[in-house]
Amino acid sequence: MQQIYHFNATTNINIRTQIQTNSATNSELASRFNVSKQTISKWKNRDFVQDVSCAPHNIIYALTDLEKALAISLRSSTWLPIDEVWESLLEGNPAISRSSVYRCFVKENINKVPQEKRDIAKKFKAYKPGYLNIDVTYLPKFEGQSYYLFVAIDRATRTMFYEVYENKKAESTEDFMDKCLDFFPVHITHILTDNGLEFTNRLIMSKKGKLCDKPSKMDVKCMKNNIEHRLTKPATPKTNGMVERANGTIKNNTILKIKYQNKQQMGKDMMEFLCYYNLYRRHGSLRKELNVKTPFQAVEKWYKIEPELFKTTPNEFKNKILSLQSDLNQQPCETRQLSIKNNRNGF
Repeated sequence: MQQIYHFNATTNINIRTQIQTNSATNSELASRFNVSKQTISKWKNRDFVQDVSCAPHNIIYALTDLEKALAISLRSSTWLPIDEVWESLLEGNPAISRSSVYRCFVKENINKVPQEKRDIAKKFKAYKPGYLNIDVTYLPKFEGQSYYLFVAIDRATRTMFYEVYENKKAESTEDFMDKCLDFFPVHITHILTDNGLEFTNRLIMSKKGKLCDKPSKMDVKCMKNNIEHRLTKPATPKTNGMVERANGTIKNNTILKIKYQNKQQMGKDMMEFLCYYNLYRRHGSLRKELNVKTPFQAVEKWYKIEPELFKTTPNEFKNKILSLQSDLNQQPCETRQLSIKNNRNGF
């Protein structure tokens, strides 16, 4: 059987045998066989003449064992898109790259969704623009004052809006709802929230053990605007997972990336990211048949398909996004696109 050598091998089995059985010095043997003294020393110290594998003994993977297990579990149990699995892992480690997650999937042979899983996924209802997932999350304190971020994301287009408040009372929710109604270009038809007291009264219990049936301020706002307010099952945050992942995306690009000196500095950067996210950030979870990359492109595509769902045109919506930065005294968001992309580095 013919011996297969490494591509850069400078000796063969015959020469290696002579090296091991010859009593000449390393310098003499190196001169005779036209190789380095290190090569002579290497084969003299071995008791075999075959090439060994060049693979490293200890391979350092980009993902830890726990991160790999989480990624594999998320993918194989839900068949979420790679981008959504990646964003979920970013909450625990902002340094994880998308390519690391993809390589992990390739190794486990789960980088492609099986056909039977695709067929099941097609059975799930594909929502049109106007279905918002809403949540509230914590922000850093400044001078002892707590701050909260109310976040809303549209299921179909992935367009997002958020606002910073000093509390998460029902009054803040009511104000946030007004701003959502003004911001989103579509007619809002449904809203999904958790069971927090800022959203609903249904878990408030009287001393007699009776649950409250009085509508919350959000319920009243929804009824006035013909919006269906849906609630997740108690203690099941994964039901509202889309906005939970959006929270992680926002934080990984702002408060977990930069240490802000005050609320104003944080607010400026968050508005900058909101502009970038809606107009330029590629989003892998958008429906493939739309053939779009960014939330704004999804708005444009849906406007062509079903313009009756919209109350403003895509251009008007774009101008509204750009106007969010008008109080920052900086260049318009559109002219700063390249620098924002460089700062985000992968988002």
